[in-house]
Amino acid sequence: MANEKDIARIVAQLSAGYPNWNTTPFTLEVYYQDLKDIPADELDIAVRSCRAEIGRKFAPSTGEIRGAVAELHRACNNIPSSYEAWQEVLEQMRRNGGDFGKPIWSHLLVAKTVRALGWVNLRMSEDQTADRARFIQCYEQFQERAERE
Repeated sequence: MANEKDIARIVAQLSAGYPNWNTTPFTLEVYYQDLKDIPADELDIAVRSCRAEIGRKFAPSTGEIRGAVAELHRACNNIPSSYEAWQEVLEQMRRNGGDFGKPIWSHLLVAKTVRALGWVNLRMSEDQTADRARFIQCYEQFQERAERE
């Protein structure tokens, strides 16, 4: 986990990268309190990622840095985005639409979401727009819960 020295280095890097950002001793305390539970190496990569964003004019908030860490975790664990997961469901419906189809999911979160909504219900539904909205909402809730755990 990151210590005060790690957070001070990150705040200094952000201050150098965004010269108009005025930091105070309280800034360091807030960043430390909000980010101390994240490993220092992950924080470093996430902050670099934030700094490298095209068009970014302001230093990232602690919430944005946490979001960048979560995005790195998703990428490292090959977790599909909600839209990629929905496309996977549609593809499996085309391949395994019959009563005996056995879909194979790329990730446990996709399988869990399909199980929660019901594979047969998804296959038999005639309102794909509503199904997509419910799937994405459910998938993102499972994804957020997995990230917190």
